[in-house]
Amino acid sequence: MSQKYPDEEAIVYAVRKIMLKKPRIESQREFAALVTEALKEEDPDTRISAARIRKVAVTSGVVKLDIGYRETDRSDLPDLCPVCGSGMSPVINNTLDGDVTEIKRNCTVCPYSVGKTVLVPGKYVFIRTAGRELTEEEIRLRKLRKAASLLRKASRLIGESLEGTNFPQRQDYAREMIDEILTSREMTGSIPNLESDIRTEAHSDPLWTKPLSSPKYPDKKGI
Repeated sequence: MSQKYPDEEAIVYAVRKIMLKKPRIESQREFAALVTEALKEEDPDTRISAARIRKVAVTSGVVKLDIGYRETDRSDLPDLCPVCGSGMSPVINNTLDGDVTEIKRNCTVCPYSVGKTVLVPGKYVFIRTAGRELTEEEIRLRKLRKAASLLRKASRLIGESLEGTNFPQRQDYAREMIDEILTSREMTGSIPNLESDIRTEAHSDPLWTKPLSSPKYPDKKGI
């Protein structure tokens, strides 16, 4: 028997279907079982993990989560959200000595948040939302924020890989370049400027609504 893995559209459809019948589900086990059952009604050979169902349901906006946390022995802060797989955003604070320190990280999509005391999700409650299609702008911004999380991870890995070598200055150079991409307001291709460009493009009027402009000079004003 061949195993079949449903695409995101099929998963979202199944989630909507079961949430219409039960708008609040108190555990991931029950949620995943009901969604899997709905998928198997369409194709009995369907195979899917509870984690994938959760991630698709959350990132699609079909459900929102209440997350219960539990303690863990882990001390490292995650680069990507363990709940939905999206990028994590650091919350930075300035110390009295003028240094910069990271006090916590928040998921850029779901409610997951972690501070210096690392906690992991211990319980999920799934709650139905009105649901809507993500805009192209939102999809692009999510990808950029995930890219930023992976760049921060790359910076850390570069530091670890060159620790104890005879060329530590290369580590500093590489990490400074990555930091510039992550934070610069001057670099055209930095994450903040790319986010700004995406927002501007999404909210700018098309050229046909500007009778006094031209494709060559879109911002030219009439006298």
